[in-house]
Amino acid sequence: MAIVPNRGNPFEPIDPSYCTHSRTAAASPNTVLVPLFPGEIVFDTTNKVRWVAVGKTNADWIPLGPEVT
Repeated sequence: MAIVPNRGNPFEPIDPSYCTHSRTAAASPNTVLVPLFPGEIVFDTTNKVRWVAVGKTNADWIPLGPEVT
């Protein structure tokens, strides 16, 4: 997916990238972080696991693949 800048209005915020994690957490985001949008990816820096939001509540996180080395 190509990432292009939002040039529609210079005063609007730039669209977030949906390809990389936008936030990090010190542990599992389950029951701790509320997703900004379904599909958001959060990186757990302690366990080195990526989590993806499948819904809009703080219990809607699932691990996205094995531990990152």
